[in-house]
Amino acid sequence: MHTNIIGDLPGYSIVWFHRNGIANILSLANVKNKHKVTYDSSNGNPFVVHKQDGSTRIFKQSSHGL
Repeated sequence: MHTNIIGDLPGYSIVWFHRNGIANILSLANVKNKHKVTYDSSNGNPFVVHKQDGSTRIFKQSSHGL
């Protein structure tokens, strides 16, 4: 898949986007360089990003396993 759509995600940086894409636009390798990330394989497989302001962003596994 190819895209030329680039966006600025506040608190992260530049991201690539495809309207029909199912994959996550964020790279765990890059996110962990900016924020603490935790993962719980025993409770629905969420990745939790702990932001600098104390808030969190939860990424849940889709029904397709992504």
